[in-house]
Amino acid sequence: MKKHTRQLYLDSKKLLGLLAKANANTGFDSAIRSVFGSELRLKQQVEIGGRHFLYAGSAKNLVAFLPIQWRDELDKMGIVWKGCERWWAGYPMILLAEMRVSEDGISGYLRLNAEVGPASSHEVRKGMIEAIKTAAVASNLDRIQFQPDAAETGRLYSRFLRRNVIPLNDITNSGEIEAQLKMLVSDFDPELELVATVLGRR
Repeated sequence: MKKHTRQLYLDSKKLLGLLAKANANTGFDSAIRSVFGSELRLKQQVEIGGRHFLYAGSAKNLVAFLPIQWRDELDKMGIVWKGCERWWAGYPMILLAEMRVSEDGISGYLRLNAEVGPASSHEVRKGMIEAIKTAAVASNLDRIQFQPDAAETGRLYSRFLRRNVIPLNDITNSGEIEAQLKMLVSDFDPELELVATVLGRR
């Protein structure tokens, strides 16, 4: 009985491995090309849910993009963003959408996050984080949550969106991935607007 159970486990594990391998080519790349342009040109401007974004780069199952409103407010500060020169769009903030595959190798989910990045000035990073936290509490936007040590010296990357996942039934279906990505980004419009407002006050 014990031997049979172990064999069943090994067979199941092998099947999952085959499914994952079969789905190694997901629909993610096609989906982001549909959203951000077939050539995935850096700083390409696109519109999602009425808000405009800049394409900032991508990896296997991840795409980075920056709300143009954030960029404009950051530019108004007249600061050279030291430490961020080679980080995505070259600014201290970014949005990241990542696809994860479930154990069945067929379904999965998309996760959207916003991140304060590696600005070399600790005071600049800390000021941004504290301002966003304070404004989120005042506006009752509790999907903005930083880790307790986000503003501590030495931290370079601090993500701050919660309840930020949307399911995918089929990771090979680029149309589904595209639609769910747009829905997820649009759903967080209040949080994106709040960050833009905070940056505009600095």
